[in-house]
Amino acid sequence: MTEDGTTGGTPRRLTATPAQPVSAGTAPAGASAPGASLRATLTAQDVRRLTLFKWRYSLESAGFTSRQAAHLLFLKWLYARRRPIG
Repeated sequence: MTEDGTTGGTPRRLTATPAQPVSAGTAPAGASAPGASLRATLTAQDVRRLTLFKWRYSLESAGFTSRQAAHLLFLKWLYARRRPIG
């Protein structure tokens, strides 16, 4: 057994395919066409969480420790909360 838990040989490569939009009239209402997928929309909270994850990952890959990255993200949040007076 190899380190990744497989039995060896050529590893299987997974391929991603983009979601195909379902055109009107291809399937009756309430039924989905085989292989068709619905695209979920991201909420503002989802976008924010993904952005924070991306920033943290970028900081850690640039050599910052996890603690340093968390501190920098906190400072970014603190700076963003500041509102101009007036």
